[in-house]
Amino acid sequence: MINLMLCGNYKVFDGMLITLLSISKNTNEALNVYVITMDLTDENEVFKPVTQNDIDILENAIKQKNAESKVTLVDATKLYKEEMLKNRNKKTHYTPYIFLRLLSDKLTQLPDKILYLDVDIVCYKDLAELYNIDMENYEVAMARDFIGRKWINKNYLNSGVVLINLKKVRETNSFEKCRKMCMERRMMLPDQTALNDCCEHKLILEDKYNEQYKRHEDTLIRHFSMQLLYFPIIRPRNIKPWEIDKVHEIYKIHDYDDIYEEFLKIKNKVKEEIK
Repeated sequence: MINLMLCGNYKVFDGMLITLLSISKNTNEALNVYVITMDLTDENEVFKPVTQNDIDILENAIKQKNAESKVTLVDATKLYKEEMLKNRNKKTHYTPYIFLRLLSDKLTQLPDKILYLDVDIVCYKDLAELYNIDMENYEVAMARDFIGRKWINKNYLNSGVVLINLKKVRETNSFEKCRKMCMERRMMLPDQTALNDCCEHKLILEDKYNEQYKRHEDTLIRHFSMQLLYFPIIRPRNIKPWEIDKVHEIYKIHDYDDIYEEFLKIKNKVKEEIK
């Protein structure tokens, strides 16, 4: 069984569904998925948590491939407020949900080894190849950041795909150090920079496990992270997998339209049930 962690609120449900559908399609082993969420509507009305109904939809979707797959909802609201509510990076252009991965060492229900995934990824091959990498001597395994390797450091790593040895993380307290760093220092890429700086035992993954620019023949995970366009001026482009028309028209990508078909079928069925 492959242990996965997704984090976010109700607004990224579509991303969670596309991510899990693509993984389920290409992976033979059962998926043991933990969705970490929190309710911060007291700070912002859009910070609504993922619901149990959302979880049931996700679980039913992946059970179509393997009946042993399951999805578990984990509410980290109380833990976040205890550990990170007053951190100096809560009002960046990212939401507070980016910090949930840094709380995973405190969530005792999580297994010793887990693969964290951003919800803007599409899987093209069997995820077991990545998950089964030996992590005994490492806290985290991450691929280089496509932009950061050019502008920050050649070994600056991207936190969108993180294979985590929680057993070792709990021994070294590296995530506790990450949280402390986020509490004390304002950063442009807070969770990612903290993981780069505070985890001493890092394994650098091949790009194919977190390809952030375009798909290659060996790409296992395509991560739709922000890109920089350099002509005629430097500007960002940030298209997500659930923005179907933009993926088709701007990226000219049609190689996972079967996932879109299943995604839209599930979404339409949910709409009909609500009526």
